[in-house]
Amino acid sequence: MSITKVAVIGAGSMGSGIAALCASAGLDVVLLDQNAESAQKGVDIQLKRRGFYLPQDAERVRASADYALLEDRDWIIEAIFEDLGAKHSLYQAIEPHLKPSAILSSNTSTLPLARLKDGVPVARQERFAITHFFNPPKVMRLVELIASGETEATLRSTIEQTLGKIALECRDTPGFIANRVGCYWMAAGVARTRENGVSYELADASFGRAFGIPRTGIFGLLDYIGLQLVGPIWNSLETALPADDPMLKVPLGEDAFIAGLVERGLTGRTGEGGFYRGRNEVINSDYEYVARTQPDDPVIGLKDPREVMDTDSPGGRFARAVFLDTLRYCCEVAPEIAAHVGLIDDGLTLGFGWKKGIFALADAIGIEWVASAYGDDVPALVDAAAKAGGFFADGQALSADGKLQPLPAREGVESLRSLALETVVSLPAGAVHALETEAGRIGIVDFHTPMNSLPTTALEVIRAAVSAVDEHGLQALVVGNDAPVFCAGADLASIAAAGESGSAERVEELIADGSNTLRQLKFTPVPVVAAVRGVALGGGLELALSCDRIVAHADSQLAFPELNVGLYPGWSGTISALERLRTAGVADYHQKAFDFITSTKPFPNAFVAKEQGFLAADDVVLMSPDHVLARAIAETESLIEGYAPPADDAIDLYSGPALDREWPLENATENDHVIAAKLAQMYTGEGSLSFNQFAEREVEFDVPLVLLPANVERAKHMAATRKPLHN
Repeated sequence: MSITKVAVIGAGSMGSGIAALCASAGLDVVLLDQNAESAQKGVDIQLKRRGFYLPQDAERVRASADYALLEDRDWIIEAIFEDLGAKHSLYQAIEPHLKPSAILSSNTSTLPLARLKDGVPVARQERFAITHFFNPPKVMRLVELIASGETEATLRSTIEQTLGKIALECRDTPGFIANRVGCYWMAAGVARTRENGVSYELADASFGRAFGIPRTGIFGLLDYIGLQLVGPIWNSLETALPADDPMLKVPLGEDAFIAGLVERGLTGRTGEGGFYRGRNEVINSDYEYVARTQPDDPVIGLKDPREVMDTDSPGGRFARAVFLDTLRYCCEVAPEIAAHVGLIDDGLTLGFGWKKGIFALADAIGIEWVASAYGDDVPALVDAAAKAGGFFADGQALSADGKLQPLPAREGVESLRSLALETVVSLPAGAVHALETEAGRIGIVDFHTPMNSLPTTALEVIRAAVSAVDEHGLQALVVGNDAPVFCAGADLASIAAAGESGSAERVEELIADGSNTLRQLKFTPVPVVAAVRGVALGGGLELALSCDRIVAHADSQLAFPELNVGLYPGWSGTISALERLRTAGVADYHQKAFDFITSTKPFPNAFVAKEQGFLAADDVVLMSPDHVLARAIAETESLIEGYAPPADDAIDLYSGPALDREWPLENATENDHVIAAKLAQMYTGEGSLSFNQFAEREVEFDVPLVLLPANVERAKHMAATRKPLHN
């Protein structure tokens, strides 16, 4: 079943957020509430919060109170308040308006599927599910899914491939997966803080960055959630748990101190403060704010979690206790809530922002150390992991009953590990792999540099890929790999060193090397597709723009930050921008390219880049980063037959009013204007130039900028600190 028409019932923050997400993904959406005004308010709130990728996406949402609009909906998502009776009443009221094939799901975070089904007509029960989105839906990738059969398959495909989320397979248990283990971690952290007498600052710092925990820590996260929600969330979960569940030993739902904060209006970020107020104050036991202090504990600044836990100090003992408590709990509830430990880890990474889940963290720390840390009371699953070589081993994960099992493949997702590849080029900075497809033999350009950056050795990989077209019979190229980023750009240290040398010849050689390489790629006789996700910055964006087609994740950061380094894009990027904007029919394409390049700011998202013409009409924007590589390969296959390389067409020089006539801009330095003026000068003249001629002009005008002392300082500062110097 294909889902194209969706309804969301409940226009609160969550419901309207789900509606905005679905509309941004191209679905036809009806948003229903008690009255049309309330429903429209939900749309307006999402517009204000930028819940839509493009403002015009809101036009796909019809706000109403009329259940008759449900009659053609494929999927109806109930997102009203957590009251079983109210939900049952709603299901009965809307049933006469639903077509037989429609899927109905609840966005509940606490109510079990079995109890919700009691209020669903028997004929609908096979097409009833739980789809628990995390808030805000645009940002959070986790959707907990409880369904079966064809309903499960249809919802999983829509959630993952259309909406770009990850559907976490859950069992029908209290709190499902993410809230079950995440709420325990936070409750245990609060309990251990009080038991060990450590400060809130020390608690958040100790079990924090070294463990890959978001910088909010536990108490900052409680403030973020909103302390007024702690009682309802934890009480609901604690009430639903079996009497022997360990969470009941660290109850948070009836916490007296948090209740006292709420009584005083101190609800966290939704109030005047919570455990913290701003960045500089913390609450004391008398409900008074005092200055935050840097904890005086030897674990502060340590980056290794094992080193933290081996430290005999209040912070070290606290971190050790919280880690072992949380891991033990996850081990004990795993057979109840999940098929394998990977699902629990996904709940923590996707739902709570951990860099690694608790089981992957245990593997990284060392499973033998973890087992010994429990002494004579080792959890059974930890013991099984120690015998298996870890919770994760050889591409497998430990099942809830302690046996390694293969991780199931996700539909439409490919990686270099999952593809049958032949490596035809192997260099220190990267490789070229050949993939046999029905359409032809495709080469995949795989960088091995940090953040897929482009030092001169990586440029050698690109040239080797171009040479491999003939040498290894490649009929197309894909630029992309399994890294979370496409390309962070040129090597800043090389630019700084070249500028500091004072040699114009050395600077020109450096810039021309990148320009010539990307132009070789652009004019190669086979199609080239870029698989973009994460970031494509500077030279990385120039690389993408050199390709015939771009497949980009919607949330990719696309930007030219070169001005912050003391130059403008010099690897044909300024010319690619002109060419693409002109093709898109942008009348003032020189000005638009100039404005974007000198702003240094990324587009809000890839949809905006496409709307403005920097991405072409045939470029593809996907909601899911995980499906980018597979789609790029598919796009490449579609281009092979009948492909002809781009012509070296002429592009007009600019001859209108000065492109930098609005400068100096507010907050821009004199040096910023020097760079901007040079770009404007490079664009300006009489007649036209071919792409290659224009690119050579780009290099020529860029070289003097790199040699300026102020720009040498910019490049050195950025290389050393990764922060711009506004000199």
